[in-house]
Amino acid sequence: MCPSKREGGGGARRQLTYQDRVDIEAGLNRGDTLSTIARTIGRAPKVVAAEVRRNWTDEPKGRLVVTTRNLCVHRSACVHVDLCKKGCLVRCCRCRGWLCNSVCPDFEAEICPRHLKAPYCCNCCPERLGSGCRYPYRFYEARYAHDLAERRRRESRAGIDCEPEAFEAAIDFIGAGLKNGQSPSHIIKTSDQVPFSVSTFYRLLGKGRARDLTKLDLPRAVRYKPRSKKGGASSPNIPRELLEGRTYDDWRELPQELRDATVEVDTVVGRSGVDRQSILTLYFRRFRFQLFLLLEEHTAAEVVAALDMLDGLCGTLFPKLCPVCLFDRGTEFADVMRLENRANGTPRTRVFFCDPQQCQQRGGGEKNHEELRKVLPKGKTDFDALTRRDMALIMSHVNSYCRDSLDWFSPVSLARAVFPQGLLEALGVEEVAPCDVNMTPYLVPHAMLKK
Repeated sequence: MCPSKREGGGGARRQLTYQDRVDIEAGLNRGDTLSTIARTIGRAPKVVAAEVRRNWTDEPKGRLVVTTRNLCVHRSACVHVDLCKKGCLVRCCRCRGWLCNSVCPDFEAEICPRHLKAPYCCNCCPERLGSGCRYPYRFYEARYAHDLAERRRRESRAGIDCEPEAFEAAIDFIGAGLKNGQSPSHIIKTSDQVPFSVSTFYRLLGKGRARDLTKLDLPRAVRYKPRSKKGGASSPNIPRELLEGRTYDDWRELPQELRDATVEVDTVVGRSGVDRQSILTLYFRRFRFQLFLLLEEHTAAEVVAALDMLDGLCGTLFPKLCPVCLFDRGTEFADVMRLENRANGTPRTRVFFCDPQQCQQRGGGEKNHEELRKVLPKGKTDFDALTRRDMALIMSHVNSYCRDSLDWFSPVSLARAVFPQGLLEALGVEEVAPCDVNMTPYLVPHAMLKK
């Protein structure tokens, strides 16, 4: 079958999907030609060739390779001795206990001639077996390639495509027009001195990036309330193809045991447009325990990093502790594949998403946010003043608060019997005596906004 485009794709000029990259990796591992792989995914061979040349990695990630190899082009004539400063008299290029490639100032890698022509990588190369070759490895891994391509795409679209001097001149020009009572639309549409659109200017103004210009300089802007953005059933935060098999209806088809073990994941944010930090919450339904992890930015990358940290603390027990995770459809949860899998590609949990605007589908976690808001009142807390130590203190007190639903036991007392040994200690969570539990903002007074 040689389709011109994949089902649900956008035609010949569509971007490569994660499944396309999985098929490319599988074809390279089998030793297929680039033309055969291109026909499999319905793209031109030059697209596949450019993808492999652009998004390769030198990490073998579980492949059978030889790591103790001298890759320097000068290894046969090298005379360096004692680079490791241990008093060794043997030439460093012959040393097996210390790989001189990482410390030698004259190291120069030798380019593999196979990397200059198809398939441009070592996925199916027989030379890497046995004693290994004398060239650096280059592998094509679907997950790494997809992450690299997505990061490159995000970075290319970030910021404004103009020089800093041109941006400063544009802000000065707009400021002069505003002083004359002109609207931003009039200023920008009637001049070629501004290298960005009207909507971009309003976004910059709202984020405080238009230097000394504020909304107070716009006579009409202060008369209107900010428009609320409501996501519908076709919310674009999570790609439609990634929602397949991960909707709330799919979650309801799971066995009752898995539904009871579901971990509800959400975020709590501070003042909109002001606070940069936010809090990632994980609510364990079985024993009403909720983790609070501080995010330096409200982004998908920070959420993935927080889960990676928690996964590292739990080790092999993470899939048992969090077999199923239920998210909302916020943009911070858009990196579905990395939420569901570790960086090396091994699965760690199953991911499902609630329906848009249906917070009651994660009712336990939402209800427990009320306890968090007792300590961090909405609109009265500076989230940027919070630290990881504050999170440990808040987790200790909120989870030591005894619950009627637990027969007046505290969540932390039950969590100690279930969580991997040392996890709570690593997060700084301690059990607080019931009489000492503090559920007021005075628990973290430095984060309270002054009136």
